[in-house]
Amino acid sequence: MRFGLVTALAVMISQVLAEDQSKTGPCSTALQQAVVCETANQRAREIIISRNLEAVTAVMDVHTGSLVAFATSDPNKLDVTTSLLPLSTVKLMVASSWWDHEQQKAVELPHSEQLLSDMIVSGNDDAGRRIASGLRKSIGAASVLKDLERYGFPFVGTSTPREKDTKFWAEVAPQWRDRLTPALSFHSLGRDTPMHEWEDTLSIGEAHFTVTALHLSRFLQAVGNGGLMLPAIARAENAREGTKSDKNGNSTRIMGDKAASKLQAAMRAVVERGTAKDVANILADTGWQIGGKTGTGPGPNRPGRESDGWFAGLVFDPQRNARFTVATFVKHGGYGGGNAARISAELVRFLIGTNTSR
Repeated sequence: MRFGLVTALAVMISQVLAEDQSKTGPCSTALQQAVVCETANQRAREIIISRNLEAVTAVMDVHTGSLVAFATSDPNKLDVTTSLLPLSTVKLMVASSWWDHEQQKAVELPHSEQLLSDMIVSGNDDAGRRIASGLRKSIGAASVLKDLERYGFPFVGTSTPREKDTKFWAEVAPQWRDRLTPALSFHSLGRDTPMHEWEDTLSIGEAHFTVTALHLSRFLQAVGNGGLMLPAIARAENAREGTKSDKNGNSTRIMGDKAASKLQAAMRAVVERGTAKDVANILADTGWQIGGKTGTGPGPNRPGRESDGWFAGLVFDPQRNARFTVATFVKHGGYGGGNAARISAELVRFLIGTNTSR
């Protein structure tokens, strides 16, 4: 009995210490003030440059909606505001829509929960196609498109001029207003889109859909907040102390809490046993956990060393509460579960104050 109590106490102490790491780490003051941590920006760029990669990464605070860090190898070539193909990260939006309409779907796709797991955790594109088509058949294209717009990815016609998303930030530091105003993230799907194009777009994300690292981060922030999207802010250090967003007053519910909870669990499984399992050990001794969705492409060649890679993730504290988002894109850097996931995990390790090289 004594051994059991000692063991339980040790676990409790380690969890408390782990939880406090982000409060005493290199970005503790920035996190308290809801401002960008320049130290994390520098570390993120060092991680990218040390691997000789063309990449971009962004981190947001789930609790405040604030930008914590953003970095790129060369902002003149690629930045957090750049239009990019979502690749398989689009499966997160499709899964959210599916789970949000579970009680409304008139047609139940056999083995849908297994298909959802296969498409997110294992990255199975055929499973993704079946979910995308099943969703359209059961609730209608219009309902799916409304969901995508609510998630931050509206319809824009192919002939419409591509403008910047000047409404993305609720607040942005003056020195970053030009650099951090993102390109518009959007899709060009419609009610008349052929089914095979619909399935490919909402499974492999290589056409008819563009995102930025910032838009993906904001969507992930809502997933981490149980479906509530907080206003996005980007404050600079030495600015006035930030105040946390009022979830009841300034937030927008973009998905149900059940859908958000299922997405969180699926994203954790991606790192535990799925396409990003190779980075699970990076946070293994911290009490924290990272989960996410990988993306690799585009075709027509098979995925490989020259592919682009995405990792769209959430970071969970020792109590399994989502604390940060991290979205990393690597151009011609291989699978999303490789360099993109590793950059994300190593940056998170630094952010929470355990910068042990691995």
